[in-house]
Amino acid sequence: SRECRGCSCPPTPSCPPGVSLIMDGCGCCKICAQQLHQVCDIRMVCDVHKGLYCSRGGVCKASPGVACYVGNQWYENGELYRPNCKVTCTCMDGDIACMPTCMPTKPPTRECSVPRLIHRRGQCCEEWVCSHNGRIDPSIKLARHEGMCAKPKPAVTFRENCMVQTTKWTACSKTCGLGSSNRVSNDNSECKLKKEMRLCNLRPCGPPSTFATVSSITSTFPFSLQRRRSCKKTVRHNRRVRFSLSGCRSKATYRPKYCGTCPGKCCGPKVTKTIKVIFECESGPDFAKNMMLIKKCSCERCPTRSDFFFTSYNRAMLGDMV
Repeated sequence: SRECRGCSCPPTPSCPPGVSLIMDGCGCCKICAQQLHQVCDIRMVCDVHKGLYCSRGGVCKASPGVACYVGNQWYENGELYRPNCKVTCTCMDGDIACMPTCMPTKPPTRECSVPRLIHRRGQCCEEWVCSHNGRIDPSIKLARHEGMCAKPKPAVTFRENCMVQTTKWTACSKTCGLGSSNRVSNDNSECKLKKEMRLCNLRPCGPPSTFATVSSITSTFPFSLQRRRSCKKTVRHNRRVRFSLSGCRSKATYRPKYCGTCPGKCCGPKVTKTIKVIFECESGPDFAKNMMLIKKCSCERCPTRSDFFFTSYNRAMLGDMV
């Protein structure tokens, strides 16, 4: 084509972190690939490593894929973003690919006898400077100990070379009695996404009812979750109990809290805590299970069946990854 006539290339560019260095559409020169929503043509091609293609309108678009949910924000498939100034990440069909923005450098031992790694004010990456007897040039303004990178602090946790991603716990599978909830997290030594489960109990099934699956001490509802004229959002058990699961009892005793039942409202946990409960069995080895302990409940208006989001009420639907 006319656009590919002649092949005189400028110096090879230095691409930003996360941007591929590829051959142009003419197969002539090396260029930095165009990213999502950037202008493209026959010569300026899109980043094929991220599944991008040039649309008829001359704009890079992403092929259909799963979006990414990181730090309480959604990113499109193929979108490039920076959770903080030191890391550049790309959403690649539901997976996160990250690389450091600040590349490590060696100290200038030849030009400098006593090099020192400093952090200038207003800059993100550290740099090497020469010091004299351990002191640096007073004209160099050092950054403060805190607030050196992007503000506010990102809601993303980094551990070594792993960006920790954890979804919210799903709603308890049962509105009364012993149930379970799940989440997906890579907060482990292998940095691999794994499904985690914890036991949960919003309230005993009663009154009057038994909840032997939850407590092995009492068999009746020992307190009221609802008053005559008002409701109580959070109710604490009036005694310490042992949890029971599959015929095994917890070694320790607990005094759990439950969510009340308010007329015309739906009550659920607002603040929870996950603990590890050790169960001992008469026939068989002991085992441990994660369990949710309620710290505070809230009561809100119950959705009606005409509500558009009724089918997803009280469910954590945070994307296809979940």
